[in-house]
Amino acid sequence: MNEVRSRGLITENLSIAIDILRAHKLRSGLIILGVGIGVASLMGMVSILLGLGEKITQDISSSELSTLTVTKYDVMVGGLDEAMLHRKDITEENAKAIREGCPSLKHVAFIIEPQGLPLTLRAGNEKSRMIQVVGAQPSLMGIWSLDLEAGRIFTDEETSHRAKVVVLGHSPRRDLFPNTDPVGKTVKIGNDDFTVVGAFVERKTLFGGMAENFVMIPYTTYKGTLWKERDQGYVWGAIRDGVSLESAREEVIRVMRQQRKLKASQDNDFAVTSSDAVLELLDRITGPIAGILAAISSIGLLVGGIGVMNMMLVSVTERTGEIGIRKAVGATRTDILWQFLIEAAVLTSLGGILGTCAGWSAATAVSYLTGLPSRLPIPYIILAVVFSALVGVFFGLYPASRASKLTPVQAMGHEK
Repeated sequence: MNEVRSRGLITENLSIAIDILRAHKLRSGLIILGVGIGVASLMGMVSILLGLGEKITQDISSSELSTLTVTKYDVMVGGLDEAMLHRKDITEENAKAIREGCPSLKHVAFIIEPQGLPLTLRAGNEKSRMIQVVGAQPSLMGIWSLDLEAGRIFTDEETSHRAKVVVLGHSPRRDLFPNTDPVGKTVKIGNDDFTVVGAFVERKTLFGGMAENFVMIPYTTYKGTLWKERDQGYVWGAIRDGVSLESAREEVIRVMRQQRKLKASQDNDFAVTSSDAVLELLDRITGPIAGILAAISSIGLLVGGIGVMNMMLVSVTERTGEIGIRKAVGATRTDILWQFLIEAAVLTSLGGILGTCAGWSAATAVSYLTGLPSRLPIPYIILAVVFSALVGVFFGLYPASRASKLTPVQAMGHEK
């Protein structure tokens, strides 16, 4: 019986709330708009952030292989001291030791990445944009999951003979040879001529051209032609299927400590990081940013909530006679309380629905115009509407409580 009465009470109060919205269209519309703007800004930011986070995660983990990187120091940890900066460089001998002593790794490659300014390539009268020249071993192809659009990767023999051969990333290939096959052509890197032996396919990543602005040459050739004192060597390794990341990491650390002849009491003078560490760093960066943006966007909801409270206080004053009549015919304090709470919740829920649609539309438009990804899962949409309703309940609680405390005599007397 009580359940039937409660259901009827909710239905009746919803009907009253809709009638009030129709009777005060402008005032109700402004409240809905205020809440909607707050929700729209919040949902728009959430949509862009979720899309960015998902896309970056996909780009970082696009390879099916888990990877490990051996570096001089951990570049993802701040607070480098003088001792770290003066550690021994990572060398091709380290890569060889890891390749021979770590059966858990499927591919191992030594690479050199420049730490100075990027370079410009030339081919006849054509000039590329600024690109990064990477010195590497051919096995890096299997670790970075690189695919060729034309030609081939340079060979181990070319690497050992310091051959001046190059594989072009998609951007320099497009700049220098937009309509012709680049294989066999000559490009100038620095002061030296290199023969193009291959070109990589376009990489559809969030970073767009930035991820394609590179060329790859044998690391031995790099050391003989482009090496600068600050350039750094790394060892990359791809973990075999069925091998845990942690066991592979411990194996690499053991081999490196043996190579460096470190005693048990000595700390590692190198760093071993995994692909998962990059994702953890991403979470540490984007988490606080998302929190700050959400807090800023919530100001709009706060303003909308204050507007709801103001409207409900005015509504209570205007409708004291109605409250008195309802109480005179048997309405309880709980009935009146629910009437005004449901009215406030309907207002803010409509604002939440409007704001969610507007926020999603804005994020989609930004995504279309800029190429930035956006994503808004159904649970977030439901949460936005529910949260909007709760804002209405919270800010409507005081006016509703005030209305419910009026006695029939007080209410009827106020009406007179």
